[in-house]
Amino acid sequence: MSMTNIETVSVPSVGKLALADKPGTFTPSGKKREHKPGRLPEDGGFTESGTPARLELNLNLTPGVDVVALGAIVNEDVTVRLSDGSVHLMARAFATDAVGVADGDAKLTLISNTSEKM
Repeated sequence: MSMTNIETVSVPSVGKLALADKPGTFTPSGKKREHKPGRLPEDGGFTESGTPARLELNLNLTPGVDVVALGAIVNEDVTVRLSDGSVHLMARAFATDAVGVADGDAKLTLISNTSEKM
């Protein structure tokens, strides 16, 4: 049985990214819940806050890949296709840091406030 993994990532300004053998991690946007104690155990509850979608990628720096353009990604609708066939759209995603170069590899982190399963 094969495990689900990131298959492809597309960014409008850059195109399809050249993912490394171990492409990284994708976490869809969601909710974070924290316990809120009450006077009695049954009086307790929880508070809820939103968590952004996060995509941490390992890239192969093939010829023509512009690391400056990768680090400049802002307000782009990024498409993440998983190997199980599901597709997620990260709306208005942005790169968190400049992208460095090391041994033909690069790391890119994209965040969006919301993601949607298509």
